[in-house]
Amino acid sequence: MALNSIAFIPDGNRRFAQKQGISLLEAYRMGTRKAWDVFSWLNNYPEIKTGTFYTLSLENLQRKKTELLLLYKIFEKELDKVKNSGLFEKNQVRMKVIGRTDLLPKKLREKILETEKFTENFKNKKMNLAIGYTGQMEIIDAAKKIAEQYKQGTLRLAELTTSSFQKYLYGNFQNPDLIIRTSGTQRLSGFLMYQSAYSELCFLEKYWPEINETDLDFAIKEYYSRQRKFGK
Repeated sequence: MALNSIAFIPDGNRRFAQKQGISLLEAYRMGTRKAWDVFSWLNNYPEIKTGTFYTLSLENLQRKKTELLLLYKIFEKELDKVKNSGLFEKNQVRMKVIGRTDLLPKKLREKILETEKFTENFKNKKMNLAIGYTGQMEIIDAAKKIAEQYKQGTLRLAELTTSSFQKYLYGNFQNPDLIIRTSGTQRLSGFLMYQSAYSELCFLEKYWPEINETDLDFAIKEYYSRQRKFGK
């Protein structure tokens, strides 16, 4: 089946910093540059219309304040590039941030809203950034929305299906056909728990800043070599 939606767990930035003997700041900068590289490489696959990146988990918000402030500054700078680079406009890519953005600093929240507003009318592709995200909380928040609508009488439980449930999730996008995780760690860590029910998984041994275009090509070719039956 065609690969229309792809997702990434860009793991290993901190371990890469230790391995290379460089600062965490430099490792994160290299990681963000790699995300832009992947964004560019995906243009070689016109059938891929949706890309989702696990940028910062809800659990990651418990990290040291100094590290979080560093990450927030990087996020703000990278969000500015969405508009200034011209790439999102050129390729008509709509950007959406999914997660508990209410827990993020005010300045970063404003940058997110500004960027989403800038890209909201772009129709060709979608890019999702999961920030302050975990799949368990996403499902809980969806359940709360459903309970509220049921309480108000605007939803009948008989109308709820696996498909209609998805509109209560953080983002309305196609479930990932393929999820790629770097660093050799073989788990999803709460990423897209509802949406990944039948996703194909690919685990790369390299840390995120180390991957190259050949690694992406390998993962995609591996996907097309598999037979997806969806439990049938």
